Amino acid sequence: MKYKILVFILFIIIQIGCEETLDIEPESSLTFKNALNTPKDFESALNATDHAVKYMICNYTGEDLGNQVQKGWYTDEVQQGAYLEMLQNNSPEYILNLNWKPFYDAIACANVVLHHAEGSGISKERSNIYRGQAYFYKALAYLELLHTWGDCILIRDEIEFLPTPKSEWTEVADYAIEQAQYAIDLLPEFEKVTDWQGNSPRFKSTPCKGAANALLAHLCAWKAGGKYFAKHQDYDEKELWERAEKACSQVIGSGTYELVPNAEAICTDALVANSKESVYETVFKDFWNESSGFMNGAADMLSIPGFFYHCYPLRAEFPAAFIKYIGVWIHNSTVREMYSGTDERKYAFFYQLDEMDKPEYGGYAFPNKWRLPMVETSGPNVGKTLNVNQNKIWWRLADIYLLRAECRSRLGGEYTAGAIDDLNKIRERSKATLYNASEYGGDLRYTIFKEREKELIMEGQRYYDIIRNGYVRTELAGEFKTVTDQDLIDGALFCMISKKAFSQNPLLRQNTYWHNRK
Repeated sequence: MKYKILVFILFIIIQIGCEETLDIEPESSLTFKNALNTPKDFESALNATDHAVKYMICNYTGEDLGNQVQKGWYTDEVQQGAYLEMLQNNSPEYILNLNWKPFYDAIACANVVLHHAEGSGISKERSNIYRGQAYFYKALAYLELLHTWGDCILIRDEIEFLPTPKSEWTEVADYAIEQAQYAIDLLPEFEKVTDWQGNSPRFKSTPCKGAANALLAHLCAWKAGGKYFAKHQDYDEKELWERAEKACSQVIGSGTYELVPNAEAICTDALVANSKESVYETVFKDFWNESSGFMNGAADMLSIPGFFYHCYPLRAEFPAAFIKYIGVWIHNSTVREMYSGTDERKYAFFYQLDEMDKPEYGGYAFPNKWRLPMVETSGPNVGKTLNVNQNKIWWRLADIYLLRAECRSRLGGEYTAGAIDDLNKIRERSKATLYNASEYGGDLRYTIFKEREKELIMEGQRYYDIIRNGYVRTELAGEFKTVTDQDLIDGALFCMISKKAFSQNPLLRQNTYWHNRK
């Protein structure tokens, strides 16, 4: 009975969420009282939290589909006048107005677990695991809030019922870093995680020490790299880079994760599900039908960013001859230049690059990084590709190697040789030319940025890499090239807050940059 009550409670939380100010029945009410007592109860609650994370990924609310990831998509051409062109140019005609409710739903679910786990009567070992996983989910949700909105509402350990103003993004980052560290301290490595019955997890979707270290590394790097657009810059970014470097080293040195052997295996293994290279993922493979909300255009773009590029051969309804109708293109010549020489990624990540280099195909390359389409088999849309039957991979080991290389390049001195070693580790795997000090005028950090661009192309990292490195004016288009330093501090890199957020929260204020442009 308690299990059923708990499922109902968390279902309600996910459905009504926080509506920006977390309008949830107080935990002291009869609904919450004694709902969480057994390990089974807590694992059910954490499953609900994981489900909230899925909705967080597929943040589709009927509003604009634009998102931060798309701003950084590597493209040679974008359909003129399309929303993506305006989005990538930061044009006022296309103002992002996304809803942050799903992110706070995940935080609310995690807070329920944290409120009840300590002192619940379950063993300390189980309590530590459940609290560690809840801390992880909270930190993950805040990382995505920071990526998308910058300044946002900070909900700590208790659910807030009063109108709440935004907090500066640096304060939110500090809190998220704290939560990630709690997760690291409490969680075991992946191979030692079990459920209450002693079963090992099936997928890398279960939070563990390695995933928490990867999360901490990205949080610390975000705050360190974002100092140039912080309102208050009185903090030591070097300490943060050191902490991020250490967290990356913990992941790499844990023995839990391994790079897949070659570029082809990135596509057939690392980006599919439960690969040795995967550090953390969210399960969608074979589970897309658990909610109709996941089977739509937003899920296509947000869970698998590369899906929007794909035409032939992934999307059966768009043969190669109709590539022009997709709206996002990379030139065949660009791919050859990016992955020069013996770099095998050009043939793994793009479909038959040599064979498709013909006039009738417009000089375009055909992305082939995701290869498991879900195709409609009946009805009026028979033959249409619905989605990609693969998991959302948040971080894989190659990302962590290259993030550590970036941290080391920032720290310089004795760290520089290690940065080059990390860079070469990724190049060597794909038979790419090893590092030469003359690359990009001797700018090692920019070389690492370009390597992340090549290795993680279409995986959703590039916009955040650009922001973290301060390459906004040189790597982005349109009005991004002319934003002022004050524009960046005022929030030009982030989304507007949804209009729904203001109806129940009179203390909330719009992002200054977008408020001035309305």
